[in-house]
Amino acid sequence: MSEISEIAFQETNMETCSLPDDSDKKIESTQLLPSIISKDLIESDEFIRDRDLCTKYFEGWCEGQQVIFVEHLLSRMCHYQHGQINAFLKPMLQRDFISALPAKGLDHIAENILAYLDAKSLCAAELVCKEWYRVISEGNLWKKLIERKVRTDSLWKGLSERRSWDQYLFKQRHDETPKDHKFYRTLYPQIIHDIDRIENNWRTGKHHLERIHCLSETSKGVYCLQYDDSKIISGLRDNTIKVWNTSTCEFVRTLNGHKRGIACLQYRERLVVSGSSDNTIRLWDIEYGACLRILEGHEELVRCIRFDSKRIVSGAYDG
Repeated sequence: MSEISEIAFQETNMETCSLPDDSDKKIESTQLLPSIISKDLIESDEFIRDRDLCTKYFEGWCEGQQVIFVEHLLSRMCHYQHGQINAFLKPMLQRDFISALPAKGLDHIAENILAYLDAKSLCAAELVCKEWYRVISEGNLWKKLIERKVRTDSLWKGLSERRSWDQYLFKQRHDETPKDHKFYRTLYPQIIHDIDRIENNWRTGKHHLERIHCLSETSKGVYCLQYDDSKIISGLRDNTIKVWNTSTCEFVRTLNGHKRGIACLQYRERLVVSGSSDNTIRLWDIEYGACLRILEGHEELVRCIRFDSKRIVSGAYDG
């Protein structure tokens, strides 16, 4: 979709995009002719008389006849003449459809088209003209771009939660004042800078690593974990789930109950849902370390799990 801006007029200022009348956009055909053709031949009385006569016949035909006649003329021209005709037609075929759609009450279609652009192309589209900028601004397309990144990239999702700008995405609470286009236009480069800094820190070793011992005599490894700014929850192969303090790396508690290793888990607030090699799913209360519910039904290892306020979705090797 980065070619969209090339279809528009070549103006990169912020003037209004209006389609000029044909009378204002005529191209002198003499500018397209090779310099080897004498100007006297082009302006001779005989040529002008024959040209006007052909034009009179042409205008008397229906559209289908006109097309057939032009096709016939083109078939009798050589290659360089086709190039000259193409240069003449190209600006006539250009249409600023992004500006034309809102004029017909189809703003949403223009927004949907521009919503496919990446950040670099969206920046370029803003500079095409005032109408393109208005569509991008009123359509909140920078907000939609950030939301698309959060949905499809785990790093963006993690940063949105850690930096707390996820509260400004998707459906906001009714008591919050919606952020405007400029807020998201400024937020995007800040996020990119944050990501670049994190990746650079990893590449250059500018990070602090601290090892956490699993405190299990029979531990054979960690199968899964999830963490935030306050806690780390790990699923171990020794059938237990352990909770740690993120800031101090201190052990908090163990959740016991599964008969085999923990293959997957997810938590939200104080609830943890875990899937195990014992083919069961368990719902836990993190604060009290209590198992609230045991769900059975799978016949093989539960490999992945997700839940929200209404349902738990699980995937297992039983198909």
